[in-house]
Amino acid sequence: MLAVEEARRRILDAVRPLEPRDCLVGDAQGGVLAVDLFAPHPLPRFDNSAMDGYAVRAGDVAVASEGAPVELEVMGEIRAGDPGELEVVKGTAVRIMTGAPVPAGADGIVPVEDTTEESGRVRIVRPTAPGRHVRPAGDDLAEGDALVRAGSELGPGELALLASMGYSPLPMRPGPKVAVLVTGDELVAPEATAGPGQIRDSNSVAIQALVTESGGEVVPFGGVADTAEAVTEALGRAADTSDLVVSSGGVSVGRYDFVKNAVEKLGHIDLWRVAMQPGKPVVLGAVGDTPFLGLPGNPVSIHIGFEQFVRPAIRKMRGCRDLLRPTMKATLTEAIEKVPGRLHFVRVRLSSDTDGWRATPTGAQGSHVQSSLVDCHGVARFERDATVLEPGSQVVVEVWRLPGDDV
Repeated sequence: MLAVEEARRRILDAVRPLEPRDCLVGDAQGGVLAVDLFAPHPLPRFDNSAMDGYAVRAGDVAVASEGAPVELEVMGEIRAGDPGELEVVKGTAVRIMTGAPVPAGADGIVPVEDTTEESGRVRIVRPTAPGRHVRPAGDDLAEGDALVRAGSELGPGELALLASMGYSPLPMRPGPKVAVLVTGDELVAPEATAGPGQIRDSNSVAIQALVTESGGEVVPFGGVADTAEAVTEALGRAADTSDLVVSSGGVSVGRYDFVKNAVEKLGHIDLWRVAMQPGKPVVLGAVGDTPFLGLPGNPVSIHIGFEQFVRPAIRKMRGCRDLLRPTMKATLTEAIEKVPGRLHFVRVRLSSDTDGWRATPTGAQGSHVQSSLVDCHGVARFERDATVLEPGSQVVVEVWRLPGDDV
């Protein structure tokens, strides 16, 4: 059996980033930038006022005080958006609004609260210094500075910066179209009444939600009958309509596990079993030219396998710079045991106090125990050759979300 890291490396080697497409900056939330972008001009582009007040020559108001105010002639007003073509000469001032360009000749701003204006003259009761309340051109970024790197996921901050620089449309990598196939004659729709021996299909719901959360576009195929013909036909159609095919079930060695053989018939298999628990049977291959990832049928195995292999693959296809979940160290609150030989992923809840983060197992850890995924913040790695982790042990947790984050 392959180690998880080696299996992931092979999977990531099998997929490529998709070709970029143009996207208006206002529609690019959560998208992935395809190229490095640099400042085409300084930011701010011009010296501008940080306050509502008066643009002055600092030397003209150096002696201003409550007892001996300085009076200056007001030459006009500059609002945000005005070209700022006025000029301040000795003994004059220009009324100015926040964000407006500082006029020629002025080197400081007197806030409006330090002034009174009457009959075209302004009384100033406090001095200002050269540069005070002036935001100079290039104070944030100089022309040519790096803005956002290729592979960055664009949030409000990145989008606002790029918009301010005139970058629209943006070259973005799209999310891959991911065909989701679920096998199993025992599965019925979640809305259906389950008869004897039947179970409601949670696998397609889980995988589709995980694909969407990872930035992929779901191509649903629904349930596939447990026959070699049905599996082969469905895989062929899925490969023709998607960038990546993901299935659940049918990848082990049971009498009705047809997925592995069908993939070999239509393409090839590159790996099969991984030294992990849950989720040992993982198939990497291709259906024609379309990459294929087959996950086991147990609900928790699907979730763990998706996080370890499918999510990183989708993120690489999107062009993301960071492919894996972040990790943190936490103190285990309960003892856990296992048989050596496989890397275990223990579902945990996280909490914190002044001593740091704590990780508590979410209950029974069987691959069928769906309740262990509820309120689960991530998985603690229980290394391959280890057998016991005592309370107080430091564990590495792959963080899916933090307490308080939206699911």
